[in-house]
Amino acid sequence: MDSIGRLEKIVYFPAKGEPGVVVDERKVTLESGLDGDWHGLNANGSLTVWTAEARALLTEQGFSGICFRRFKENLSLSGLDLSKLAAGTQLRIGDVVLEVESEKKSCHPDICPLTEGRADCLLKKQSRYVVVVKAGTLYRGAQVQVNEVL
Repeated sequence: MDSIGRLEKIVYFPAKGEPGVVVDERKVTLESGLDGDWHGLNANGSLTVWTAEARALLTEQGFSGICFRRFKENLSLSGLDLSKLAAGTQLRIGDVVLEVESEKKSCHPDICPLTEGRADCLLKKQSRYVVVVKAGTLYRGAQVQVNEVL
């Protein structure tokens, strides 16, 4: 265990384009990820994770980039630097184990103001896609332990 954070928020999206539903607990499965989330329909169990600190900072700054408006995380974590988590790193949240996937997020240089001579996009740095490797129930407020890739 290298780092400890906290699960601040759990959100599932019942259908594409619908607002997220914030819950205090939610089951996760290997097959579909977060129970009831439309992203699980493709049966890969993928979830999105972002730091609460990064979202708060961009909101405070009034940032309105397209990715920021469109990106909706399933899990909001605090106290961790997700930019240091390589593919294969595992997050243990209670009895649930999630594994960081290879980077999937693509930038949009034609419409994003951050790509104009800068590389410090907090969305890209502080968000990750993860898959469930051990099913269970997530609880808001739970401790998040980071186990680095060996």
